Amino acid sequence: MIDHNLYVSPVQASQALITHILEAMDKEPERPFTIALSGGTTPATLFEVWEREYAAYTPWPRIYFYWVDERCVPPGDDQSNFGLAHRLLLGKVGIPASHYYRIVGEGAPEEEAKQYSSIVKTTVPTMDGVPVFDFVLLGIGEDGHTSSIFPDRQELLTAGEPYEVSVNPYNKTVRICMTGRPLIEARHTCFLVTGENKCSILKEILDKNKEEVYPASYIWHHARNPQLYASLVS
Repeated sequence: MIDHNLYVSPVQASQALITHILEAMDKEPERPFTIALSGGTTPATLFEVWEREYAAYTPWPRIYFYWVDERCVPPGDDQSNFGLAHRLLLGKVGIPASHYYRIVGEGAPEEEAKQYSSIVKTTVPTMDGVPVFDFVLLGIGEDGHTSSIFPDRQELLTAGEPYEVSVNPYNKTVRICMTGRPLIEARHTCFLVTGENKCSILKEILDKNKEEVYPASYIWHHARNPQLYASLVS
């Protein structure tokens, strides 16, 4: 199933995605949910809306948070994806440390990619050896990258391990990212995309003829259940 909707503002797109998550949890009230978060300005809006408008309605004890990708920096660094989520959401609603598994960005990248792959494979349900998250929340870069899988690292789309080391080709910063198979096999692969600057790349991503061109288009066209929440205004 492919589901995509356009919203008039980033706040409305975030509200729709959060509502979708809570409705899915309502349908299966007996079990925990695993959610993998991304970083950046768009998720920042999501975190703020979630804390401000939905905290009281969210069954926090049933959610376990993971990360799609992380820059190799300490959690106190402004570039830390975990730091952003903790500052705007997890810390504010009092999520205990036992309910999130952060990527240790300050660790040795190769070792941490292996360690985090092992943690995910032992704490997230797997199918044929692939971790199956309930929700994977993704963004799209203007170059068509997603989950720190940049266009020059297409091999990460079919890598054997759930997490690998990646390098941003523009500024050479080192990252650890979720690879293609768990992105595709998630029960809900959700793209949250905002801003006028994403109009042209989003059109390319949705084009079936371009599915092998960009990492994000590969994920979109191969995912088990891709969903798009877009507001193409800033």
